[in-house]
Amino acid sequence: MRALALSGGGAKGAAHVGALLELDRMGIKFDMVVGTSIGALVGVGYAALGNVDLLYEYALNLQNTPLIKKAPSSKEIKPFIKCLGSSMLPASLPSFLYFWVLNKILKNLRFEDLPIQFACTAVNIENGELTVFTQGDILPAVKASMAMPGVFKPVKIDGKKYTDGGTLEILPIRTTKRLGADEIVGLKLLSKKRDYSEVKNSADAFDRIDGIRENILQTITESDANIIIELPTEKYKTLDFTQTQELIETGRKAVIDKKDEILEKLR
Repeated sequence: MRALALSGGGAKGAAHVGALLELDRMGIKFDMVVGTSIGALVGVGYAALGNVDLLYEYALNLQNTPLIKKAPSSKEIKPFIKCLGSSMLPASLPSFLYFWVLNKILKNLRFEDLPIQFACTAVNIENGELTVFTQGDILPAVKASMAMPGVFKPVKIDGKKYTDGGTLEILPIRTTKRLGADEIVGLKLLSKKRDYSEVKNSADAFDRIDGIRENILQTITESDANIIIELPTEKYKTLDFTQTQELIETGRKAVIDKKDEILEKLR
C-alpha cells in the first residue's frame, strides 16, 4: 500500500498542494494519506476530493475567504502578546476565525465516507500520548490535529483534550508505517533555522531543547520512508495565510526538481 505522510507547518501547508499537483502529473497516486496539523487539512482534502486540481481551487478560495484575510498573522502578533497568550489565556488567537472554514467544509463528514483512507494525529494533553484518528467524525479530529499549543485552544473529543499532533510527530512517517503502509512518501515543510550559538533567555533555551528533541525524532522516523521531499518554505510565516499561490508554486518546484529521484524510488 502506497501512502503519503504530510507534515505540519501552519499556512506553509499550501506548499503540500503544489507538491501534490506535480506528483499527480507524474502519475503517482496514494492509497492512504496521513496528516499532522495543516497536513491533516490538506490530507483530508485530498482523500475526500480525490482530485488535486479541485484541491488547488479550494486552496486558492480559502485564501480569499474574508475571515482568513482579516485574521491576524503570526508576523502581526507582538512577541509579548504571544507570551501572554500562551501563559495566561486559553489561546493567543481566536480559533473560531481559523476553524470557521473547517466547519463549513468538514461538517458531517466521517472517516468511513472517504474514497481514500485517511488518518490524522493529535496529542492527548492528559497522558501525553499521540492519538491516531481513523474513524468517526472528521471535523473534531482535524481541529485537534491543528490546535497549535499556545495559539489555539485544545480541542475536546469524548471528554479528552487534544492539541497539535506535530508536538510529538511533525512528519507522521512512523504512524503511517504502523497503519500498514509498505511504501511511504513524506512531504516535509521546512522552517527557518535559528542561530543558537548564543542563548539569551529561558525562552531561547526551551526553544532550542524542543528543536533538538524534534530533530532526534525525525532522524529516527524518517528512515522508514521511501523518499522525503523537503519543501523549502523557510521564509514563510506559520500563520500568514496570504501567500498561498507562492507557496503552491514552491511545492511544485520542489517536486519537479526531484522528479528523477522520485520516479526511481517509486517504481
